[in-house]
Amino acid sequence: MTSQVGDSLELTDRTRHDIDSMSPGDVYKLLSCAVQPRPIAWISTVSGDGVRNLAPFSFFNVASRNPATLMISIGERIGFPGEFKDTLVNIRNTGEFVVNIPSADTVDAVTASFATVDADVDEFELSHMTAVPSVSVAAPSVLESLVSLECRTMQEIALGTDTLVLGTVTAVTSRPGLLTADLHVDTLEHRFLGRLAGPFYTTDMNRVAQ
Repeated sequence: MTSQVGDSLELTDRTRHDIDSMSPGDVYKLLSCAVQPRPIAWISTVSGDGVRNLAPFSFFNVASRNPATLMISIGERIGFPGEFKDTLVNIRNTGEFVVNIPSADTVDAVTASFATVDADVDEFELSHMTAVPSVSVAAPSVLESLVSLECRTMQEIALGTDTLVLGTVTAVTSRPGLLTADLHVDTLEHRFLGRLAGPFYTTDMNRVAQ
């Protein structure tokens, strides 16, 4: 049934989705369809052996403004049930990471860094992104990103097969000209990249005013 804004809807018009009877894969698809668009945390870390890691996560958002805290949900390694992703392993070993915010200009690099590869592969090289020193953590930042939020781990919470990581923001750098003196941003000009369901991304080219 197709409805328009202003149409009179009844409770019986709504479709019920019984999560308890769904497989984990279908629950993931349902949540991905229901919660969109989502911001992307392009997380950079470094391993104990000094290997740089870069990977995108869209189960991500701001958790608190005071103290400034971000939250990222990290699932199991794709295709390897029970194995932790390199990002989580590195965060656990070092206690720090950088959340880089990508623009639409880097969509190909974001996709390339999503690949499941061995832990000794440098995803900065794989995605042809430029690693630059961060201000407060050892993990590098992505030069081409719009914003880089450097974090230290505050807390880790096990949620079934996933792990929720809370990180305290310790430093922030941004692309020149991105933010005005009063901390405003022209989202149409800078084209923040977001995640949709399936293999699709989006930008904020179509803004809706309050």
